Amino acid sequence: MTPAGLEHIPEVPISTFKANPIAYADSGAVVMVHNRPRMRVLPILAADVPSIMEIKTRLRLLSTLLDADVVEAERRELAAEHDTDLLDEAR
Repeated sequence: MTPAGLEHIPEVPISTFKANPIAYADSGAVVMVHNRPRMRVLPILAADVPSIMEIKTRLRLLSTLLDADVVEAERRELAAEHDTDLLDEAR
């Protein structure tokens, strides 16, 4: 969000915000408690977040630039980390 956009964020009482917080998902809000700003809620801008396809494309490009053995070693390391992150079975 641009600095100019931050100037136009609505100020709302905490009771109003608590009643319907999703109403401020697009505009954001400055939440007021006893007429004092207590919290700023900002929307997540989708334009700033790269898509999964963009990330995959970048990774494919990087992997073609690297030695195949280095890429395979990295994949094995990531797979080992993934296996350690898995939760135990339910009891």
